[in-house]
Amino acid sequence: MASGGKVIGEYAKGKVDKLMTADAADSSRSQRIRHFLENMDAAILEANCEVIGRELPNLNRETFLRMAVRVAELRADYIRAGLTLSESRRPNQSAVADLARLRAAYEEMQSVYEAAERVIERGYAKLG
Repeated sequence: MASGGKVIGEYAKGKVDKLMTADAADSSRSQRIRHFLENMDAAILEANCEVIGRELPNLNRETFLRMAVRVAELRADYIRAGLTLSESRRPNQSAVADLARLRAAYEEMQSVYEAAERVIERGYAKLG
């Protein structure tokens, strides 16, 4: 070849079958990958709908709102403790540990809320 590129493909004895350039092979490969990923997305959607529907049958407006209120309450607790702690230049170790506990509780509950929000946005849960 004048361009110096390689030709890849299948070879059957006595005849050449499906010779393709590296670019054509890459295109075929990317189509297979895209097709595989589309199939996986559909399977994952189905699995999530099945599992979430079975495991979280009570995910509805009331439970979602209750969770949002808890996140707000935990945020307020954390900020209130931080404001109290800021009154002292050298807070005691117990107060700092309590602040860390409140932050962890707030951040974990916020993560749960975001995960539930994703479940709803993606249609994994049947909302009543």
